[in-house]
Amino acid sequence: MGKSKNPATGEGFVGEIMVHKLSRAVSVVEHVAEAQAGWPPQITLKLTDGSVKKGRLSDFREPSGNERAKIPATPPPATDHPAS
Repeated sequence: MGKSKNPATGEGFVGEIMVHKLSRAVSVVEHVAEAQAGWPPQITLKLTDGSVKKGRLSDFREPSGNERAKIPATPPPATDHPAS
């Protein structure tokens, strides 16, 4: 079962693969500034070359199957606790 996403606030989009509509850049969402006082959420994608793409949620879309395959699988998050 997938994560629940709330487009009204931007909640749940961090870590999701998104496509910037204008540049067609495909990457993982790094940061979301949640919507406040009628303003739409702002999303930041970090691209593989180190640059970032920022914009409103409406500037991005869900990737197709081919676009999703271009992004390597993300490794599991590292834990701060040393192994016992």
